[in-house]
Amino acid sequence: MTGFLSDNIGAWTSLRARRDPDREAVVCGERRVTYAGLDAAARRVAGALRDAGIEPGDRVAVALKNRVEFLELLFGVARAGAIFVPLNFRLASEEVAYALGDSGSRLVVVQADTADAVGAALDQLEGERPRVLRVEEDYAAWRDAAVPAEPHPVHPTDPVSIVYTSGTTGPPKGAVLTHEGVLVNVQNYLADWDLRRDDATLVVNPIFHVVLYILTVPLLYKGGKVVLMEDFDPAAAARLAEAEQITVWFAIPTAWQMILATEEFGAIDRSRLRFVGSGGAACPQPLMDRFAELGLDYRQGYGLSETTSSATTMGPGDQAERPGSIGRPFFHVEARIVGEEGNALAPGEVGEIQLRGRNICAGYWHKPEETAAAFDAEGWFATGDIGKADEEDFIWIVDRKKDLIISGGENISSIEVEQAVATHPRVVEVAVIGLAHERWGETPCAVVTSVDGDEVDAAELIAHCRERIAHYKCPTVVVTVAELPKTASGKIAKVALRQLVS
Repeated sequence: MTGFLSDNIGAWTSLRARRDPDREAVVCGERRVTYAGLDAAARRVAGALRDAGIEPGDRVAVALKNRVEFLELLFGVARAGAIFVPLNFRLASEEVAYALGDSGSRLVVVQADTADAVGAALDQLEGERPRVLRVEEDYAAWRDAAVPAEPHPVHPTDPVSIVYTSGTTGPPKGAVLTHEGVLVNVQNYLADWDLRRDDATLVVNPIFHVVLYILTVPLLYKGGKVVLMEDFDPAAAARLAEAEQITVWFAIPTAWQMILATEEFGAIDRSRLRFVGSGGAACPQPLMDRFAELGLDYRQGYGLSETTSSATTMGPGDQAERPGSIGRPFFHVEARIVGEEGNALAPGEVGEIQLRGRNICAGYWHKPEETAAAFDAEGWFATGDIGKADEEDFIWIVDRKKDLIISGGENISSIEVEQAVATHPRVVEVAVIGLAHERWGETPCAVVTSVDGDEVDAAELIAHCRERIAHYKCPTVVVTVAELPKTASGKIAKVALRQLVS
């Protein structure tokens, strides 16, 4: 097979090390790794995989927190021509076992904090089990005993990673990301988020999901600095942002709410922050307003595992002019709104959001029927999100197909109701679901967390909503909980939520 050296993303560490060998690439705790150091480790990982009998196309699973070894393995596995499988070790053991079994991983790398979860999953597997390496024990010796390997030749559309979806409905699906898809995703962020070689980012959310591809991988491609936080602590994150002179910072909305509430964040030099960003869940308007009050340039991203993270984005000033929008497509992404028959709709009409681009996954691992259902013959990917667009291609999400509430024959957007509820001063977080109703079929139920942990008065909240949205859209049931159930990527797990309140 012939191709360019850089077709394999595992070659990126070498290409960057030639240009910036002594620049800091990754910081995690006491460890500070240069680009030369990251490349040396990735090269030896590739050699160690070869020595272990891992062949191109084989799968290597990783159950690690935000650690330097995670990135060594990402690039090393790619360099070997194998396929990287990040595991969400916070899931139930059955779900971890599913990912291991479905991917057919031959090796799994764990740490002390994840070993038990992976061990419980391995106990459920039938047949041959993958070999287990622990980073605190045998990983370093295994890596360093190998002769460094050169990048294996790949085709741009070859798989580089399998990222399992959050599994909010049904069994998880493994989105097959490609070498080309990762490159185009990087190009999207360089083009629309203006990333620079002198940027530094702080990663507080887990990189075992596509958060990895939002700023971490793009900045390592560009030559910036990535600071990893293994265990999230909001006050410590603010202190670390100041100490490491962070310039671009992405976090899910829940994490931002916790960070902004700390005294430490108020003490940092915010003039150094070129922008802050969020994604993974809808950003509440009060949070966006807070960013504006602090004079912070805010970027919003919308994407999925299947899009290697990048789908649409809001640029500077867009949020003020188009409130509630998720932005317009990233540089190398196309988007359209289609009707029930798959026909493209005019601006303002509501239908399903579809996306097309080389950053979008090659399909679902071992799931031809689900792949065929998600992609049409022209390569358009059906997101399952319902939305509308204006004449300038800005998109608004109306709802998820599965989250539409139909009450008395009227479609109610749970997002619209959530936005109204979120403006109440005592509400911190909210999720709206449909509850079965004898007369109306369904009725909106608002599940909320409060600022002080005490119950939010239902009548007061419903009256608050009636001043903002149509009465038939307002929740008729309000449930206060200590914490909303979430997936590891920060999205509210509505299946678990329905079970909680049913």
